[in-house]
Amino acid sequence: MSNSGYEIIIFGDISHPEIRGVMSYVSGNVYVVLNIDDLKKYKLSNKIALVSQTTRNIEDFTEIAKFLIGEYKEVRVFNTICNATFENQIAAEELSRKADVMLIIGGRESSNTKQLLKICETYCQNCYHIESADEVKNEWFENCQLCGISAGASTPDWIINNVVERVKNI
Repeated sequence: MSNSGYEIIIFGDISHPEIRGVMSYVSGNVYVVLNIDDLKKYKLSNKIALVSQTTRNIEDFTEIAKFLIGEYKEVRVFNTICNATFENQIAAEELSRKADVMLIIGGRESSNTKQLLKICETYCQNCYHIESADEVKNEWFENCQLCGISAGASTPDWIINNVVERVKNI
């Protein structure tokens, strides 16, 4: 798209390796944004292509796409969010609507895990981002009927299983 004269908008985190890699292929202007306010900082042409970091939230991506379509003459939108990520986000949202406590397991720097946490915090007041079973605290489960657990895409199964066993023991 950049070779065809489009300015490229990437919805994502500029410090993420995936975004740096995508940026390296762009021959023209490229802008990395996290929200509409970021977009408003740039004077864009009327020929724009929008892509996303594969682990971002689909609702936020859609919001940016709608804004661009309403403001600019020609906007090409490519939904590059990974289907597995999308499905995991939907499942985490549904679970967090019912849960008293949500545990989100994954690395502190994992974009995917941070997105899951952000989604769950919208619906559940007691969300905790943990990297291992050792971080789980008994007091989180006082008066708890349902604990939901979700994990980032790259979280190893053995870590998830350890957390599940820890919660069962509590």
